[in-house]
Amino acid sequence: MALIALTGAAGRIATALRPRLRAAGHRLVLCDGVGVAVTDVDVSTERAVECDLRDVDGQAEAFAGADLVVHLGAFSDERPWGDILAVNIDGTRAVCEAAHRAGVGRMLLASSVHAAGYVPVDSPLAREGMPLPAPDTYYGVSKAALEALGGLYAGRFGMTVVSARIMTFDDAPDGPRSLRTWLSPDDMARLVLAALTTGAGGHHVVWGVSRNTRRCVDLAPGLAIGFDPQDDAEAYAADGGQGGPSPSSGMLGGGFAAPEYRLGEPHGGTARPS
Repeated sequence: MALIALTGAAGRIATALRPRLRAAGHRLVLCDGVGVAVTDVDVSTERAVECDLRDVDGQAEAFAGADLVVHLGAFSDERPWGDILAVNIDGTRAVCEAAHRAGVGRMLLASSVHAAGYVPVDSPLAREGMPLPAPDTYYGVSKAALEALGGLYAGRFGMTVVSARIMTFDDAPDGPRSLRTWLSPDDMARLVLAALTTGAGGHHVVWGVSRNTRRCVDLAPGLAIGFDPQDDAEAYAADGGQGGPSPSSGMLGGGFAAPEYRLGEPHGGTARPS
């Protein structure tokens, strides 16, 4: 039984992870901002902590005794640069520093496909190995910075850090593009458990994606740390009119990389892109 600390504990991914991690026998520390309610806390296995993402001392206290910190707290879409800097970049630095001060040896950091959003879908850089960052937005820049911070703390302090470029997390695929990019809740839990148990030290950048038949990225970096996804979006291909072909060109960032997408504006100033 391990103790796992989650930042952004009231968010979508953490909410899906919690019952799966509890079912695997683990105890959880649920961290989110002051005044942010984390619901349905199981007091026998979970402890909720209110703490600003940039509060190093408060988070170090919350992380004490943890075997793994899973950093999910962030703006999950485009925002003005000042907001991205304060929350996504300064917040990640604070989480890494807090984990180090608390003596936590492992971190899973939620990066994003948008850290590599300008990599072409049909590029061999995506299909083989792991491309260098090519962010598509300020949000993408913040995730590239997250990966850099993960590398810094792994190298300087001997931590094991996994930066996961999460693609499309959802209960089920939603549309043709997500048949390629879907990450299921069960596979997200497998990714957390891989970060908890891997014997591969140092910093590792992996794709947060399920074993989709139509995926356009390489599973090998994840397999190297023991992340072996099992779910396939193809099981949903015939549902809801999703049977059409997935896009085979364009950029990994999808709508975020489109010329009309405006930097610094939520959803690029339009309805949420894919």
